Order: sequence, then C-alpha cells, then structure tokens
Amino acid sequence: MTIRGSLLNGPLGFGAAPLGNMFRNIPEDEAIATVEAAWQQGTRYFDTAPFYGAGLSEMRLGKALARHKRDDYVLSTKVGRLILDEVEAGRRSFGEKGAIFEFGRPNRIVYDYSEKGALKSIEDSLKRLGVDRLDFVWIHDIAQDFHGDGWLAQFEIARTGAFRALSRLRDEGVTKGWGLGVNRIEPVELMLGLSETRPNGTLLAGRYTLLDHEPALQRLMPAAEAKGVDIVIGGPYSSGVLAGGKHFEYAEATPAILARVEKIKALTERYKVPIKAAALQFSLAHPAAAAVIPGASKPERIKEDHAALEAVIPDDFWREMRQERLVSADAPLPIDRQKEVSRAAKASATMEIPASPDRVWQLIGGFNSLPDWLPYIPKSEVSEGGRVRRLANPDGEAIVERLEAFDNAARSYSYSILQAPFPVTGYFSTLRVKAMNGGKGACVEWSGRFTPHGVSDQEASRLFQGIYEDGLKALAAEFATQR
Repeated sequence: MTIRGSLLNGPLGFGAAPLGNMFRNIPEDEAIATVEAAWQQGTRYFDTAPFYGAGLSEMRLGKALARHKRDDYVLSTKVGRLILDEVEAGRRSFGEKGAIFEFGRPNRIVYDYSEKGALKSIEDSLKRLGVDRLDFVWIHDIAQDFHGDGWLAQFEIARTGAFRALSRLRDEGVTKGWGLGVNRIEPVELMLGLSETRPNGTLLAGRYTLLDHEPALQRLMPAAEAKGVDIVIGGPYSSGVLAGGKHFEYAEATPAILARVEKIKALTERYKVPIKAAALQFSLAHPAAAAVIPGASKPERIKEDHAALEAVIPDDFWREMRQERLVSADAPLPIDRQKEVSRAAKASATMEIPASPDRVWQLIGGFNSLPDWLPYIPKSEVSEGGRVRRLANPDGEAIVERLEAFDNAARSYSYSILQAPFPVTGYFSTLRVKAMNGGKGACVEWSGRFTPHGVSDQEASRLFQGIYEDGLKALAAEFATQR
C-alpha cells in the first residue's frame, strides 16, 4: 500500500525524534502534551524509532496515543538497531550525529540488520509502544553517516535480511509497507535499483529541504516517482535552523548555512511569510513527496506547523526565491502544483430519480449512509464526530474519506479521500440533489476532481466515471423498487 493512500488526515505528520530527549532533557508531561497537541490539531501520522533516546521516544509516544483508537492513526517505526537491557556508562557518540541523544535512556544500542534482528526489533517496539501492530516499518540509518565506508556491507546484510522480513510481513498483511529511513540518498538509489525488492516508500530526512535539495531533486526524486515509491520528508527544518534553531545536520550550523538562512528569512519577512511555511510547503511541492514530518518537543510548536502548512504564500515570493537562486531552478514549487490542480482530471455523472428531492436526500444525505443505497459498499463506520467514514469494498480494501463540506439546505456534501486503493491524489468529490419538475422529481449529481498517479488522465477519469454511474444506477434501482 502507498504512503499517500494510507494517510488519514493530510500530509502533515509528527516526527517523534525529539521525544527521545534530542539535544535536551524534555520533561515527561511536556512530551505527552506535545503529542496530544498534535492530535488536537488533526495530526494522524506519527513516526518514531528505537534509536530515539534508546526507546524513550517509542515509550512516550505509545503512552500519549494510548487514549486514542489504534484505527484512527497511522504509525511507523524503524528497525536496524536493538535496545539492550545492558546499561552503558559515559557519553555515547553515534557516527556523524555525535551525542544527539545524550539525554536519552542509557541502554546499550547495537546494530542488527538481519532478518532475525528486524523481527526482534519489531517485537520490542510493539511492547514499548503498547500497540498490536505497525503500519509502516523503515530500515534505519543504513548509510554513510552512521557506518562510514562500511555502509555497503551493512546494506548487504539488510538486503538479505531485513528487506526479506519486512517484505514478508507486508505481503502477509501484517504491515502496510516498508522502506528505508535514512539521511542520505545513496542507499535509497541502491534500493530502487534492485529488481527483487518492492518497497512502498522511504523516509528521507534532511535531503529535500530549502537548504539541501539539489542531489535528491536531480537523482532520487525522479527515480522514486518513476517507481511509484512515496517519499516521506523528515527534517524539513534542517535540524531546526529553518525554525529559529542553531542546528543544521544535527550539529552547530556553519556560518555559510546561517548566511543562507538569513537570505531566506529576509525574503520571508518582506513577503510576511513564516519561514516554517516556506520550508514545509517547499518540501511537499514535489510530486514524489507524500508526507512531511517535522519534529516538535513543545506543544506550541504544533500549532505553528499546522498554520505553516495552511499559510497562503504569494506567487511572487516563490518566483523571487528562484530568481535569487535560493531554490533550484528545476525544483517544483507550490505555484507549479497550483497549476497542476487547475488541470486536474475530472469525472461526473447525473441521474434523474422519480422521487422528491427531499426523499432522495433523506436516503443519501447522511455521510454514513452509503451502504443503504450503494451495493458495492457493504460497510461504513464513522469516527471523529461523524467527519470521517471508513468504508470496505467487496474485496475488503479500506477506503477512508473525510467530510469537507455539508449543506443540508442545498442538499449536498463534499468529501476527500484519505486512504483508498485508487491511483490518484488530491481527490475531492461532491454529491448533490437538485429539484426537478416543480419538486416532483430529483436530479442527482456526483462529480469529482483528482490528480492521476501512475495512470493517464483518461484512465483515472474512466475509473471514477464508472464508479459514479454504477452508483447512481443502483440509487435509481432502489427507488424503482419502492414505487
């Protein structure tokens, strides 16, 4: 299953690395409150790892999410390291990342990319998180920044070990998918070039940001898009320097980096654009990017992230970013995506029903009423106060949709797709009932717009055209039997 097809409430997730006491000792109540703040803002994708504080992040995240239903969020963690009961004394260093989690738990951490090690890591993570399943599992830090020149040897261990274990779990339906979770593009390129692997996605941290995107833009992102492998963007603020912090690449930012940040900041201030907004929206503008997961350790930062994603940024800001060479000339920008939306594929169908519009609306107007008139949707369950419906098609595949607008007087509602086995993104649909013949008859309209992913516009339009037409024929048949 794709990442973008699994997300339950948009592309903004929560990176839980800071919960492992990254750079500082974070009070337990502050960590839990930060996760709850993310939930209240609508975040439904959470990512963590055993490495983050030697299990501390997983434990805190699990504690915070325990109050919520497991079906209501997407969860990913990582394999490649085992957390032992043995305690290490003294200051620990982790490759190029130094003492990034020196305030975490003191448990000894060992690398293990074998099949057995991956399964053991998952078992331990489930216990720390207090859940019965994971959605996605990333193979963690199998790259130069942690293994130096020996990274290829570690990659080979993973290829014959963790790759196979995670593929089997995915194919058996235990998880939804797997991939790599790395800070370098070379391991992902190598994985994508393997004929025997079928990863679902990859978590790429720090390599597609305002400050560092050229290599990924030219090499990795096109390859991932061609393979249909979704990219989750981690570290969109470049370790914090794009959000007012001092770190870049998990270390003190250099004068050159700080100077570049100041140039971007000057432009954002002139256009009255939050720098966080520019960072998040840039990372998500590439069509290969399915989600972005900034980290946070303070509740107030969460609201900033959600506001940043929704902020309206003037087109001229992005044009000037290009002109000043603060982003690559080839990098997709939000203004480019807006043009794509205007060219989105569409489908629609109408059906005249020999019944009053109020009577038709009474049957189909409830957001949870599809099983009452649509035979190929036998089951519907709602959550989040009736705003999200989880459907099951005859093949047992999950379809999750969010109510975006409801107008009882106009007899219409609109919804988006959060998860579905359809080859599209940006799906938005409206179901409407209009009066005919002085109110004695009704005309039902079902329409949608969407961006095809991996198929042509015509193929995607035919797919939904068929769904709409078959659905409205079933609705007409329902009223025919009532006459």
